[in-house]
Amino acid sequence: MRSPRLTIASSAGNFAGWVSRFSGRGRGETIRGRALLALYPRALTELAKDRDIILVSGTNGKTTTTANLARILADGTDELVTTSTFGANMSAGIAAALMEKPAHRLVVLECDELYLPEMYNALAPKVIVLLNLSRDQLHRTGEVRKVAALWRKTFTRDDVTLVIDRDDPFLEYAAGDAGHVLRVTFGGRRHPDAATCPACADLLSWATGDYECPCGLGSQLAQVRGDHRLSGPARNTVLAIEAARLMGGVVPVETAQELTEQAPDRVSTYHVGGVAVETRLAKNPESWRVALESITSTDVILAVNARGIDGLDTSWLWDVDYSPLLGKRVVCTGERRLDAAYRLHVQGINVEVAHTFAQAVSSSDKPVQAIASYTAFQDLAAQELGLRRAGGRQ
Repeated sequence: MRSPRLTIASSAGNFAGWVSRFSGRGRGETIRGRALLALYPRALTELAKDRDIILVSGTNGKTTTTANLARILADGTDELVTTSTFGANMSAGIAAALMEKPAHRLVVLECDELYLPEMYNALAPKVIVLLNLSRDQLHRTGEVRKVAALWRKTFTRDDVTLVIDRDDPFLEYAAGDAGHVLRVTFGGRRHPDAATCPACADLLSWATGDYECPCGLGSQLAQVRGDHRLSGPARNTVLAIEAARLMGGVVPVETAQELTEQAPDRVSTYHVGGVAVETRLAKNPESWRVALESITSTDVILAVNARGIDGLDTSWLWDVDYSPLLGKRVVCTGERRLDAAYRLHVQGINVEVAHTFAQAVSSSDKPVQAIASYTAFQDLAAQELGLRRAGGRQ
């Protein structure tokens, strides 16, 4: 039974969310959680009581994998699942998801990398799925090793099972002191940020496509082996399936294969000026690499912001290989359109700039595809819902 204080704080949070939606400022998830936690800081622990929670974290793929895992778990258990649906993955957004009624026993939540230790302690999850670690939001996290070390200090007990892609040396290091780890391998994959070992700082050998270190990092055998040809989203789907099974979900082998082949990606179609634009979310060098490989149109829009959750430092633009865009007509828009345009120009790509996404669409031939940074992607989602600019943290 909820405490009176939690009931009052929840009502206040719901009202704040309604005001946000009514005024057109946003969907209201984050502001609901902020109000709740301001009035009742212990709300997360109380809302999580007697519930079986899975957290999903990593640099890329959290939102898509969370939604995918929730569906797989619901199908595999024949139970309803509470989940976070809009990518609000810090304490306020997680609180908003847990406030939803009815309060189902099974819960799947996306969690920001730096908030994961706090949420682990507050929510007491049964399973944590760790997807990957790569450089992201350079002004905030900076060095991948910082996150890996933070996670390693956190996961030292045996009250949670970590499901990890052991082909990522940072995840293997982060799980080094954990009590229960389910390791999934896809035969190795060179990590662009892992020239040196996160455990001993020696040079990692990638001669075989997998990492080797004299200190023994990565020598633990994986319990699950996946197809090395799988893409990032498909690999994440394999991790989601294993997490669902740990929570009692029944996922037959044939179903698992079908789910992996149909692995969802962070792609949405937005209507701008009467034109349907297939848009991919990309937040950092690794996700941009994956997004660029998926482009098939000859006309492409790149929307780059540096607002709030995007990260202020856009020097990562120089870590991306844009060669898939050679020979295409590219229009750059967003707050950092000139930064992006100059980077492409240096690589010999013909590029134009547009002040707005709508202007970029109107100047492009159809069909057109787009790649958008986080807040640019959210702005398009907000406009699709008839809201004002998403703002990144509303």
